[in-house]
Amino acid sequence: MKKTLKKFAAVGLTLTSVMGLVACGSKSTTDNKKETVDWASVEKPGSFKVMVDGTVVKETNGAAEFYEYYKELTGLDIEWIRPEHSSYTDSVKNTFASGDLPDVVLLSSDYLANFAANGYLWDMTDAWEQSATKNSGRLTEMANSVMAANEVAGPDGTKALYGFSPTRGNGCCTYIKVSSLEAAGYKADEVANKTMTYDEYYKLLKDIQAASDNKNFVISTSGFVAGGNSGKPEAPYTNYLPEFYQDAQFTFYLKDGKYVDGFAEDSMKKAMDRLKTAISDGILDKASQNQSTSDARKKWQSADKSTTSSVFTYWAGTWAQTLTNNLPDKSDSLIAIKPIKELGKYTERLAPAWAITYKAYENGKAEGIFKYFIDTMLDGGDIQVAWEYGAKGTHWDDKAEDVTLKGKEDKVSSYKEGEFHFLPTPEDATKLMSKNHVDPSLAIADFGDKTDPGAKAVTQIVTDCYKMFNANSEIAAVLPATEVLNNNIVDINTKRLEVLSQVVLGEKTYDEAMADYNKQVGAKITAVIESLNETIK
Repeated sequence: MKKTLKKFAAVGLTLTSVMGLVACGSKSTTDNKKETVDWASVEKPGSFKVMVDGTVVKETNGAAEFYEYYKELTGLDIEWIRPEHSSYTDSVKNTFASGDLPDVVLLSSDYLANFAANGYLWDMTDAWEQSATKNSGRLTEMANSVMAANEVAGPDGTKALYGFSPTRGNGCCTYIKVSSLEAAGYKADEVANKTMTYDEYYKLLKDIQAASDNKNFVISTSGFVAGGNSGKPEAPYTNYLPEFYQDAQFTFYLKDGKYVDGFAEDSMKKAMDRLKTAISDGILDKASQNQSTSDARKKWQSADKSTTSSVFTYWAGTWAQTLTNNLPDKSDSLIAIKPIKELGKYTERLAPAWAITYKAYENGKAEGIFKYFIDTMLDGGDIQVAWEYGAKGTHWDDKAEDVTLKGKEDKVSSYKEGEFHFLPTPEDATKLMSKNHVDPSLAIADFGDKTDPGAKAVTQIVTDCYKMFNANSEIAAVLPATEVLNNNIVDINTKRLEVLSQVVLGEKTYDEAMADYNKQVGAKITAVIESLNETIK
């Protein structure tokens, strides 16, 4: 059942130091028959390590209190490994390169596929099938498709379940300030309820610009593709500027039964033309190329009318409320628009997944970790509440009390005994807590006959935004992991970013930049496409 690790280079590393390792990540015997486990008799694991990003309440926002509260609920002895959120992917990469693996790690879809293919992860197929969550009757309509995305190829090429996603992946939609719309002569309700064409959308942007003090840009974002500002593109690549990319694909994708390079297609050329025009017209912030998401958000909430943005594409749902709270004019509001006609659907990313590493399996803890840590995240009770909202008494409470925000002491909210309510966040007393790792609106399992105690605390803005997004989105396709792709994707994406910037900023013509693209990485692209097409059965 042991499988030798393949060479790992998916994230730009060659792990020569671990080439000799063997992983028991897939619980399969040599004849591919599953080992059977008596799940009823599986006991709690001893202490184990869990590596997470900033989607679990951060150290500055009451993480210690959450750890303590979680331990009170579960009795689990966990060592939490918390890299900085902005450098989390690098920290995961370096941790796996070192060989000092945690027992549990939260992974992006790309990392899940690559780590599974190289034998780092434990096959949880049987565990999920027999789990309390799977058999609870509380799964949502989207649950099966969310979990199916975590079925990726293991070391022997056979697909199995290597990750657990407690929520849908969510995605981005486009927000517009109501004040900007009204200044340009538009009615917010009419814009929100209409499916615009690109020409109508672009005219709206031009009208906003004409009515604004800011003639430099209407839209400011982070990178021309997601993650591109850091030189590390991440899927869904085009979700921060969807109206401009439309049907263009930044990377390889399945077309008419075969994998092709979307970046080399005419649809991407047209997308670059639209982006170039937007920069030339002062619609798109030229500085977007090197901005972080934080930089872009600061421009959205800037009180300086000569530098603030009016349109911002960002995560749907909870962020609709956060962006509203951060509007420079507190009397202002926002709308989330439907995807334009040429786009058709917003893209929902593949959800991050909790994975159990082969280290946990080697130490005899994998089954216990799944049963008592993974499977209880959506228990429909107190543990799910903790994952959704944080620690009682720190992030929320249900006791009788008055709650005020710093700076708004004249506005007191009074609550009765047993009434769920959020508390000011530990890191910023001017804001209320909104959620922990599991967004209740995205969870793949509900509370069954019971009511989610925090449901009434979800604002109408968030509810309406999710309703629009859910009705107008589709889940991103899974790109299979191959060794050739792993070994070449960093170089290819680096060149794609260079070409995109050169064309959009007018430094080279499309033909000049693409000629260099084909010269520099053409052979690698051909090899990758061949390897991807070999996975089609």
